[in-house]
Amino acid sequence: MSRAERFDRLDFDLSDEEDEGGEVVQSVTVVSPRSMQQELSVLADRRPAWMWPINPALITGLGESVMAKRPKKNRPHEGLDIFAPPGTRIYTASSGKVLRVRDGRASTQQKSRRAGLFVDFLSDPDDHGTQYIQRYLHLAVVRDLGKEALAIGSPIGELASAHTSGLGERTHLHFEVRMANADGSYGPPLDPRRFLPPLSIA
Repeated sequence: MSRAERFDRLDFDLSDEEDEGGEVVQSVTVVSPRSMQQELSVLADRRPAWMWPINPALITGLGESVMAKRPKKNRPHEGLDIFAPPGTRIYTASSGKVLRVRDGRASTQQKSRRAGLFVDFLSDPDDHGTQYIQRYLHLAVVRDLGKEALAIGSPIGELASAHTSGLGERTHLHFEVRMANADGSYGPPLDPRRFLPPLSIA
């Protein structure tokens, strides 16, 4: 199975292998996920103090949520699409550190191009000691982030125009959240909205 094929699985393989033009900062390993219901029951009383990765005043809409049925596609959506203008600054939703930066924009594989330029980020432990992997897809540029710890609200990049970093018709950030297990593996996608403050869009 090619790396591009592995990209499109529900269990995204975060190995050390590089895509064309990609940069690996650090990686984690995938194991068989627990069911979504098990994950949600564990998280029922946990509310990390996160912020929206885009200034709420600049958010123009929200798209498909986790597990939404996707017409003409054989897998569910794995994150939350947050619509905003091109060039909008993207911030870390929590404190933590960068796991890796990957650039699939120049890949010959459509599945890699679908992600575009993206960042994987590991949150600091919450009050229960749980950490989460956040994924920020469809970026135009990424800051030189290195491996230093980042505070909540640290700028990490800017949002790309439609069709320049991913295949979306409208400019948006694909924001994905998964639980990080103690052994470095992670579970199935979780609804990012359960970690974020309420949002009203005019």
